[in-house]
Amino acid sequence: MPAQEKTEAPTPRRREELRKKGQVPISVDFASGFHFLVLFLALAAFLPSFASGLRECFFILWTEDIPPSLDYHWVSHVLRLGGWYFVKIVAPFVALAVFVGLFLGFMQTGFVVSFERLRPRFETVNPLQGMTRLFSLRTVVEFLKVFLKTFLGILLAYVVVRGSLPVFGDLHTMEIGETLKVAGGLARKLGIYLGGLFLGVGFFDLFYQRFEYERNIRMTREELKEEYRRTEGDPLVKSRLRARQRELARRRMMQEVPKAQVVVTNPVHVACALRYERGKMRAPILVAKGKRLIAERIKAIAREHSVPIVENKEVAWDLYRFCDVGQEIPQFLYRAVAEILAFVYRLQAEKGRKL
Repeated sequence: MPAQEKTEAPTPRRREELRKKGQVPISVDFASGFHFLVLFLALAAFLPSFASGLRECFFILWTEDIPPSLDYHWVSHVLRLGGWYFVKIVAPFVALAVFVGLFLGFMQTGFVVSFERLRPRFETVNPLQGMTRLFSLRTVVEFLKVFLKTFLGILLAYVVVRGSLPVFGDLHTMEIGETLKVAGGLARKLGIYLGGLFLGVGFFDLFYQRFEYERNIRMTREELKEEYRRTEGDPLVKSRLRARQRELARRRMMQEVPKAQVVVTNPVHVACALRYERGKMRAPILVAKGKRLIAERIKAIAREHSVPIVENKEVAWDLYRFCDVGQEIPQFLYRAVAEILAFVYRLQAEKGRKL
């Protein structure tokens, strides 16, 4: 059979299953571009404190007395001192990098923990699928992203360097501090431009990843039917269960007809059985109702158990339309039903006197 096209939107259950497997839309280019820009700006801001810390560390090592023989205690002291300044200088930068990475992941996918991606998948080494992926839309998009990063990156570097060419001619006349300051400004400008470029490509990739994810997780009609069967049950089985439930409800309803005080009929189309116990019930209760065959069955059971049958077309239809089985009759029918019950009680009383 030919493969069916995936044209149906995925169900919430399918989305949840894919999420548990770690299959969520995520853009590595967006995360790396944002990461690069934030960390570059942080590095530019923390650079003076980095330099100050390094100067302080080297000054301490330079001014301390170096023993004639480099024994274990001196080497241990130098390592501890260097390690402390390394942590002091680098730890804030590393903590920021970790925080930004976690924040970007959470912002794109929410909190997802899955080890499914770590399991080996043999389809990834299938040469046929590899050829399919080679000529896919994803490959075209990846090539376009690399091209944009490379071409525009070179173009930005050229524009920045070209604008600073007059300054380069004067570098040999500057002091070391001024040279470093000019070079730092140029690097900062180039880094911000490149970070903006990477972030722009990352935004494009973010929307593309979401588009491709939604396209890939679409379902065929057969998959949608199977999903419905798993979540809601087989429609054929459900219809049989509903039919069985209706049959049981109908049987219970018919068992209540002999306890009724009166059956109100249309007389052909509708039959409604009412039960009322004076002093125990606030209002009459509809214990059974039905049309056509069910109505005939209700009237037959009523005759078998000597339950009075009264013809009243308007009341019978109102009871059928506005009252459910097991409920009290609505208030606007109190007067009409009371007249019917009074008529039934008079008939019963006359029969009692004749007997």
